[in-house]
Amino acid sequence: MTVRPAGGTAADAVPLAGHVAVVTGASSGIGRATALRLAAGGATVLALGRDQARLDGLGKEARGPGTLLPIRLDLTDDTAVADVTARHGRVDHLVHSAGAYASARVDAASLADLDAQYLANVRAPYALTQRLLPALRVAGADGGADIVIVNSTQGVRAGAGTGQFAATQHAMRAFADSLRQEINADGIRVATIHLGRTATPRQETIYAREGREYAPALLIQADDVADLVDYLIRLPPTAEITELHLRPAKKSY
Repeated sequence: MTVRPAGGTAADAVPLAGHVAVVTGASSGIGRATALRLAAGGATVLALGRDQARLDGLGKEARGPGTLLPIRLDLTDDTAVADVTARHGRVDHLVHSAGAYASARVDAASLADLDAQYLANVRAPYALTQRLLPALRVAGADGGADIVIVNSTQGVRAGAGTGQFAATQHAMRAFADSLRQEINADGIRVATIHLGRTATPRQETIYAREGREYAPALLIQADDVADLVDYLIRLPPTAEITELHLRPAKKSY
């Protein structure tokens, strides 16, 4: 039996020993930082991403006592997802941090971009969650399990030019709220993290498109988000945080 640590005190030398975590978007940014953090806490981490070279580098960088397993996977490929999820009869933690982003005003937006963002940001995490629910329920009945969805502030209030992306984030917020009511009784917690601008490769690209100077030191750091995910999954089983909003301390945008 895996017992969830009570708050992750210093006495917990290997707080996530015996836990299995699935982290999407592990090729870079938040997913990468989260995969490394959970492996350092003792978990067996299935680090899913699409960039093989970056995944190879992630595997070399990982430090125990846990195990990090880099897995190249396109989450929009149902067959490939089925093959991966069939390998484990138990998953303690599922962290959704992958996704696509495009911005344009409605009168100029591409429907192809809308379709791509729907597939990556809504359908893929929905389908992966659906496939892993049996494994999560096993863990939920034996100490507790977690689903953490890394969302955006655009999932709360959309800005001009972000209609497509924001719509997918609103959808994931609704998905999380509905799912929570369905599976809390199974011992599975569901948390959404709404992030402001975070220092990631995607954000650097966004700043370039906007023609603005990229100052990553003024943004949320990927490690900040990894810290938060680690905190959420190590809460005692008597508590659940349903939604968090994280913004840069110094507002530079």
